[in-house]
Amino acid sequence: MKYLFITLVLFSSSIFSSDAKVYFVNIKDGDKVQSPFLIQFGLSGKGVAPAGVDRKNTGHHHLLINVDSIDFNTSIPASDNHIHFGGGQTETVVDLLPGEYTLQLLLGDMYHVPHDPPVLSKKISLIVTD
Repeated sequence: MKYLFITLVLFSSSIFSSDAKVYFVNIKDGDKVQSPFLIQFGLSGKGVAPAGVDRKNTGHHHLLINVDSIDFNTSIPASDNHIHFGGGQTETVVDLLPGEYTLQLLLGDMYHVPHDPPVLSKKISLIVTD
């Protein structure tokens, strides 16, 4: 029983640490893809909860496409370049025209506001081919 408790404490502290990270699971910088393509979102150090759900140490994903600047103090806008996954989704299929794109993930809280400190992935570049 003592070992189970220690394991649970270590597990819960690793899930809810301040070292939260979001990342792309199945694509990487420099990939060439054909549209439509699947993007899987990874998250460590926090949990996923839908928008509007008040749970400590959780958030939901936002996919940023060709976004150069981010205001970390306001709600993440909803647009073709700022795609919200407020239902708690952890993957999506994206359909983009051929060309070069940058992609980045940003975790938002129940109000779509970035966490403090922000939980932001590395920006990756993709080439969408015909």
